[in-house]
Amino acid sequence: MIEAKEDITWILAPMDGITDRCYRNAWMEVFGNYSTMKQAVSPFVTLVRGNTVRKSHLADLFPRYNRMEVEPQILGNEAEYFAPMARALSDMGYTSVNWNLGCPMRQVAGKRRGSGMLPYPGMIESFLNRVLPGSPLALSVKIRLGYFAKEEVFPVIEVLNRFPLKYVAIHPRIGKQLYTGEVDWDTLEEALGLLKHECVYSGDINSEERAQAFHRRFPAVSRIMLGRGVIADPFLPCRLSGTIFSAEEEKRIFARFTAVLFRNYREAGLPERTVLQRQKMFWSRFSGNFVPPNGFGQVKTVVDTAAYQRICLGLFGEDWHL
Repeated sequence: MIEAKEDITWILAPMDGITDRCYRNAWMEVFGNYSTMKQAVSPFVTLVRGNTVRKSHLADLFPRYNRMEVEPQILGNEAEYFAPMARALSDMGYTSVNWNLGCPMRQVAGKRRGSGMLPYPGMIESFLNRVLPGSPLALSVKIRLGYFAKEEVFPVIEVLNRFPLKYVAIHPRIGKQLYTGEVDWDTLEEALGLLKHECVYSGDINSEERAQAFHRRFPAVSRIMLGRGVIADPFLPCRLSGTIFSAEEEKRIFARFTAVLFRNYREAGLPERTVLQRQKMFWSRFSGNFVPPNGFGQVKTVVDTAAYQRICLGLFGEDWHL
């Protein structure tokens, strides 16, 4: 169990197409009473042209539909489109927004968005100079160490230090790595020595042992994002908060979690094909003794939601109920 766990704030990281409100609400409903992870940064919404933002573009962020405390994340490099987005989010009751400078996907980075903007600190400075004055929202930023090379982070930090940011979240890989290779804690340590803002950490905290190792090396970092680790093992934030379940309890709770996930996506009014695709995606990532043997092997072959429900009832019995 991580030392001084009561001093750590665990935050659900933004993962596009994964940690939407259906997932966030399912996790909170099933695990929220057993963990101190109550906050999330939403997957990004893109800046849009024009002076207004359609409500449908922000549907994932409607406060009445969210059980977690959510900070919206935006993606884009067009400063002129920030003000309408900030007004729309402010009107919804939000007080801060996160700017995504970390997305490594080539179709994003190739447009100098996400981590593709990190080699251009002048563009970042120009964006911040234009959007921060008069903004109704506080701004935080999520970055990587760079896109092409880790040294790109240092001039970016020099720029960020000149602006009144809420915090800077750092994922210590470069964009070209995507999610391969090891996170670079050595360069992170150098970056933290220069950073004047609070740092929120993000990257490969997927076990108690990994959390302990990070805490020993970076004891001053008290806010940590959990991403792929919690998708694979939804019990991880519970263990990091000091709650341990028996193996049998984990199996029953996991059954309930998969049922609530399915219910949330179905009740969101998504097409049946999309609902089924989301369930298969989650099952492909689940990892732990709580997962029934050959569970994904059975789920991945189903062709409709009725068949999916039959498979889950066969895997979990009466523990799986909507």
